[in-house]
Formats: sequence, C-alpha cells, structure tokens
Amino acid sequence: MNYLRKCYLYLKKKYQLLTAKKYSTLAGTLVFFLIMSIVPLSFWLTLLIGKLPINTDRIFSLPIFDSVENVLSYVRREASNATASVSVVLIVTTLYSSTTFFYQMRRSGEIIYDYRRPKKGLHVRAGALLLWTIFMTLIVTFLLFFALGAFLFSRILPYGWEKIADYFLLLILSFLLVFLLNMYVCPYKTHFKRFLPGTFVTIGAWALALIGFSIYIKIGNVGRLYGTLSTVIVFLLWLYVLMICFIIGVIINSERITRERQHERKYKRRKRAEKV
Repeated sequence: MNYLRKCYLYLKKKYQLLTAKKYSTLAGTLVFFLIMSIVPLSFWLTLLIGKLPINTDRIFSLPIFDSVENVLSYVRREASNATASVSVVLIVTTLYSSTTFFYQMRRSGEIIYDYRRPKKGLHVRAGALLLWTIFMTLIVTFLLFFALGAFLFSRILPYGWEKIADYFLLLILSFLLVFLLNMYVCPYKTHFKRFLPGTFVTIGAWALALIGFSIYIKIGNVGRLYGTLSTVIVFLLWLYVLMICFIIGVIINSERITRERQHERKYKRRKRAEKV
C-alpha cells in the first residue's frame, strides 16, 4: 500500500509539472505549425528521393499507419505533383515554410525550460535551417536503408520476422529524430546523455499511443462520430497525441537538466566562497 501511495504521489507531481508547463497548449500549437509545414517537408523529400528506388508504400502499409494512411498518401501525391513544376519561388517558399515548424519548436523549448535570454529570430531561423538539413539527411538515409532492408528481409526472413525487422528500423529512426529534437529545443549547452530519459519516455509513449490508437480505430465507429471529416479529424488527433508524447519527454528532460544546473551553480558558488 505504501508503494502504491508513493507511485500515486510521484505521478501526481509529474502531472502538476506537465500542467504548469502547459503541455497540451504547446502540443496543439506545434501540431498547427506541423500541419502548415507537412506539405513543404513532403515536397522536399519527394524532390530529394524522386530519382531513388525507394517505395514509401511499404512504410505506410505498416499497421501503425492504418488510421492515417489515406492522408499521408494524399500528402505524398500532392507533393509529387508540386515537384513537376519546380520554380525558384516555390523552392524558397517551401523551404521557409518547412523550417517554420522547427523555429516554433525551439521557441516552445525556451518556454518549457523557462529560458530568460531568448535568441533573436534570425539566429533561431538559422538553427531551424540547420536542423532541417540534418532532419532531411536522416530521413533520406533511413529511406535508403529501409529500401535495402526491405529487399533483403523479404528474401531471407519469414513474413512475421520481416515486419518485426521493419519496425526495428522505424524504431531506430524514431529514436534518432526524437533525441535530435530534444537536443535542439534545449536552450542550454549540456551533455547529450541528459536527453536520454525524455527520449526513452517519448518513444515508449509513442509505442503505447500508436497501439491504442489502432485499437480505437478498429473498435470505434469514427465515421459515424465525425461524419465526412472523419479522415481529417482522425489524422489531427493522431498528430496531437504524438505531439503530446513528445512534449512530455521534453518537459521531463527540462526538469532534470534545470535541477542539475541549479546544483552546479550552487557547487560553483560554494567553491568560490571557500577560496575567499
């Protein structure tokens, strides 16, 4: 009973921390900017991998994407159509739009970490462009490995193990992206290992959320509930749930990093006082 009470108090404390940081509001804000950036991001991915022998249908056909496969396929088709008539203006505008999500993510990180010396907009925009470059490189590299893995797995593994291998590759990419984003949103310079707890929390929460969402779609009559807009609303809910999981991981990291920075400052002040 005492153990259950400690667990309850611990979870209550964490939830109070999440509400104090306005986790749901930040997640909703980032979902809005992600939606505004998703087609430009898809445009650039299509532009970069258009000549490569990569079949993204294999990724979208995984069961965890069942609920949003139609929307993702639509976005991919529209991005592919946009690349048919590329112009300088289109390239510049899509590049700016696709970095807006990362720009707002960094600003959200400054809010979560209660950072009191926010950087100027131009510096944050340059950082967003750098992260966009790394992000695109990771995605393209993953797709190449996924295409190679799909070719090999389909020939040497049974169907069940082939799916497990696909999920394993997807898990590696997810971990790298979440870890990178956690480092990016943190306004402080700190050791990379401090971002691991929140990254693991986000990945674990994503796994549970995707499983739960798949079950909800199968047993819930979303078409009757949401009508003709069910596909769009389900996609928005899907993004919102995943973004909440990410924000929770960032907040957990912020608590840990802020506490350790306070301990370091106290230690340095004590050392200076001892010298005097």
